[in-house]
Amino acid sequence: MSSPPSHRLRDIVALALALVVAAAAAATPVRVAVLANRPAADVMARWQPLVRYLNESVPGYRFECETYGYDELEQAIAQRTIDFVLTNPSHYLLMTYRNGLSSPLATLVPIDRGRVLSRFGGVIFAKAERTDITSLEKLHGLTIAAVSKGSLGGYQAQAVELARAGLHIPQDVALLETGMPQDLAVQAVLEGRADAGFVRTGVLEDLADKGALDLAQVRIIAPKSVDGFPLALSTRLYPEWAFAAMPGVDQDLARQVAGALLSLPHGSRLAQRMDIEGFTIPTDYEQVRAMLETLRLPPFDAVPEFTLEDIWNKYRWQLAGGILLVAVIALLTASLFLLNRRLAEEHQRIQDTSEGWRRLLTALGEGVYGVDLDGRCTFVNPAAEAMLGFSVQEMLGREQHALFHYRREDGTAYPADECPIAMTLQDGRARYVEDWFWRKDGTGFPVMLTTARMEQSGTHGGAVVVFRDISDRRKIESRLREEATTDHLTGVANRRLFLKQLEMELDRFKRFGEPAVLLMADLDYFKKVNDTYGHATGDAVLRHFAEVSRQYLRRVDLIGRLGGEEFGILLPGTDTADALQFAERYRSLVQGSPAPHRSGSIAVTVSIGIAEFAAGDDTPDTIMARADAALYAAKA
Repeated sequence: MSSPPSHRLRDIVALALALVVAAAAAATPVRVAVLANRPAADVMARWQPLVRYLNESVPGYRFECETYGYDELEQAIAQRTIDFVLTNPSHYLLMTYRNGLSSPLATLVPIDRGRVLSRFGGVIFAKAERTDITSLEKLHGLTIAAVSKGSLGGYQAQAVELARAGLHIPQDVALLETGMPQDLAVQAVLEGRADAGFVRTGVLEDLADKGALDLAQVRIIAPKSVDGFPLALSTRLYPEWAFAAMPGVDQDLARQVAGALLSLPHGSRLAQRMDIEGFTIPTDYEQVRAMLETLRLPPFDAVPEFTLEDIWNKYRWQLAGGILLVAVIALLTASLFLLNRRLAEEHQRIQDTSEGWRRLLTALGEGVYGVDLDGRCTFVNPAAEAMLGFSVQEMLGREQHALFHYRREDGTAYPADECPIAMTLQDGRARYVEDWFWRKDGTGFPVMLTTARMEQSGTHGGAVVVFRDISDRRKIESRLREEATTDHLTGVANRRLFLKQLEMELDRFKRFGEPAVLLMADLDYFKKVNDTYGHATGDAVLRHFAEVSRQYLRRVDLIGRLGGEEFGILLPGTDTADALQFAERYRSLVQGSPAPHRSGSIAVTVSIGIAEFAAGDDTPDTIMARADAALYAAKA
């Protein structure tokens, strides 16, 4: 006998529920740790929608959200009991140095009072009746409440501002650490346990919205005003929180999580429930690293070990020369006690001779030579011979400027009256400058040059010159400059250099009215290339695209990689009509230049957004926003 329909429906529902429960139980658990800068219950409630979103977007895993204070989060990271971390930038950098967190998968873009905030800072405040605290300098000798030295918005941003004002914690200002949440720092000030307090931007306004604080009770110290930033502010602005993976997390899972975060629709109802606009590509946290170094906070608080062996390896020639000099002085001093008064004048005459100086200077690693009043070489030490390639015989009696100092670094003529040695011979002043010498074989090298007047028997007897080869230092400086301004993958300008040039071009536009255009270019379906061929091939495609672009641009144009597969192109002296023609030719060129691949080639297309500089563009962000909007329209 068959079951009634109602019984069959109940059985089907029960079976479906059982399958769902079984699938959830079989899913791999993934723990997402969030730094609790506010009460733990508020933080948990805020980020639960994100966990549900990740569970829907990344099948096969069961995401769980947990909140931690600073100490608990650092312990969980050290013990590797979590998989992903959402924390403030300075804490992220510290954990990266200590525990090897990944590069950020994404950067948070929060919302406050309906405005998108890509940066945050710190607030310095006191009770409204403390009219004696009118500036940062007035905090000297007082007590400040803050959650922890590990908090960027709740301590570090403000501590840097105090340091720039000449105040250092705890030497000049006492610190009361309240622990999380930041509400405790506000409470300490209102209760009179501290004269002033540090909190992250937005905390005071949030407390006011909840009815826990009347903003009339507090007064902002050293307030700052930044266009487009709606919150009370006392410091510079810093990039927002980083979402990173723990070492050992499956790379495929990390990619899926990163993709889900970046795919979270900006401004969606889900994002609004978390008070965020969404997530964006990782931000440059160099500004935060520099701040930590300035404050000498972890991980930059350790003093490097410097041993006697290090001193000897670095200054061996100077020490050898010093030991030799001390030995000679000791010998001469002993001789003074042994020789009679009739030998004293003879000893002084020998000491004044250039031969005695040459014996001492032979041990020095720097090049040393002397010149007379006409600039002719009077003595040369072995190190100078080796570096210049001339023998002593070839240098003595020759005018030094004409011999190896006759041209500048760029090959142009070097007037003799501008030579620092000639200037010292004329005015007697010592000089310490960078200059350029030429070897006997015609090759040049940079030198750090010191020249000083030389006295003989109380009269001006010429000058002594000490120099050393700084070629290695120049190479290091050049490499550091290149690393700071060049995208390591594609070789084009990085985001920092591109934004700096964009700002300079905007200043030129405002001053002279010369037209300029910004293009935002984005490779189409680049994620599919990575998914199909792998990230190594994706990187090769980006390099190919950059090379094709460089060959097509003028020398005055600039291309920079802004992140991922997005590039910016700056066209000075160009209006919209010319830019449209350029963009069409450029798009066709890219499409007609497939990237080589072992299986043939990979076709590449590009979407382009164009924004001409306009009178209303106050900052590079304004221009980039218009170009981005045009890019999204082009992609659509």
